[in-house]
Amino acid sequence: MCTVYFPPDGPKTMSVSVTPSGPVFDGAMVNLTCSSNGNPPVSSFTWYSVKGDQATRLGVGTRLETSVSAEVHQFYCEGRNDHGGQNSTLIEVVVQYPPRNTSVSVNSSGPVLKGSSVTLTCISDANPPVSSYNWYSVDESETRSVIGFEQMYTVANVNGNTQYFCIAKNQHGSDNSTTLQLDIQYPPRNTSVSVSPPDSVLEDSSVTLTCSSDANPPVTSYRWYSVREGKEDYVASGQKLIQATMNVIDGREYYCKAQNHHGEDQSATTNASIEFAPQISSSSRCLHSGSQVSCTCDSHANPAPLVQWRLSGRHVNHSTATAIREEPLGRIGLRSILTIRQSQEDTPTALCLSSNSQGSASLQLCVTSTGYQMLSLLVGAGAGAAGMLLLCVVTCIIARRLHAKTTWDLKPEDITELILTDWTLSQEEDSLYASKSTLTGHPRANGANGKGTRGVNPDLHGPQPTDPPGGLHYKPPPIGPPNCDHVPLQHSSLDTTTTRIEG
Repeated sequence: MCTVYFPPDGPKTMSVSVTPSGPVFDGAMVNLTCSSNGNPPVSSFTWYSVKGDQATRLGVGTRLETSVSAEVHQFYCEGRNDHGGQNSTLIEVVVQYPPRNTSVSVNSSGPVLKGSSVTLTCISDANPPVSSYNWYSVDESETRSVIGFEQMYTVANVNGNTQYFCIAKNQHGSDNSTTLQLDIQYPPRNTSVSVSPPDSVLEDSSVTLTCSSDANPPVTSYRWYSVREGKEDYVASGQKLIQATMNVIDGREYYCKAQNHHGEDQSATTNASIEFAPQISSSSRCLHSGSQVSCTCDSHANPAPLVQWRLSGRHVNHSTATAIREEPLGRIGLRSILTIRQSQEDTPTALCLSSNSQGSASLQLCVTSTGYQMLSLLVGAGAGAAGMLLLCVVTCIIARRLHAKTTWDLKPEDITELILTDWTLSQEEDSLYASKSTLTGHPRANGANGKGTRGVNPDLHGPQPTDPPGGLHYKPPPIGPPNCDHVPLQHSSLDTTTTRIEG
């Protein structure tokens, strides 16, 4: 019998087996077995797990029971005897798990301009691989909407108010990505001006105007402008504008422009709510028409004014005889209309009073007859026509009288005819003088006997002995704005004199 001896050597033919041999679910337990040939036999086995390029010692022995995961699923063993040691090959356990680490990537590395298109990709780690994708959008009200079912989704018109996320699924489960808020850039928008203090301020006091705007990237430049009567003027730059004095008479309104490198936006015009005492417009007036007087008082004030009326010093309330109504005039104006129904007696004096917390104002109003100017025009035109006709008649009379002095050689019957003609013209002259006296209403336009004045037109040849100093001249009533310094007069059907209303 023959015995064969091998020379001593280190471990050889190192191998590892795993049970179960097929895929296992994440977190399952497996059994690892290490085997080797060696002379003398291997005296020790040591187990290691591998994660990336780092090995971790797990235990010793030919067998090892351990859990596996998606991160830790590779193993090897080391066999050693007195002559050395050797490592087995790396064994990898197939571990299955649902999608994880799901995220959304954007094909653009920089900012996205509002209104442009962008492609989103859903990325997820899963084994087996992801079998389906779902894309969702989220609006400002947190409402979710399904928008796609592929791994990639293209947003055609991006805006800054919508968010996106995806869900990845396989046979073991699903995973949601975090919500993506795109870095969408846009020019300034929703630009507005705020006033501090926010409440009303007194006239000529200081206020601060602040310009606010939504922009990405943020606003880089603010500019202030003032507007008055349609004309715009540059005022200053900066987000805040401090106005030392705010005056309602100045009438300026302000707006701002906000700008970044994508564009600019303009706010609406604004002004501080300036408190000031009432101011009554000079356009306020009274009109006398028929049997009533209508008075209008336009007042501007902030806070809104309280308008009251007084007639002959007495407070007036709304009634049948004195109707009062009001109309707004813009933001800070009020028109009060007083209608007085009166008889043919004297017009009562009218006074408009406007007041608020800042002060008061009053104005007595003048009454203007609505028929005043038309009657003046008619009287003036009639007087002019009568004057021209009278001039022609007088000229003819003088010519005929001069001609009569040269008729010494005429026959008696011709002279008689001439005298009759002259007497007829004199009668026409009396009629014209009577028309003139009616127009002027002058107390001396007629003779003492009440008949028409005979003789040459005094307007052409100076004063007559029976006329008042300065002669008898017709003066038509003036045409134009009434003179409020006139003394109140009795009203009559032909009275066209303006009356001053005093209170």
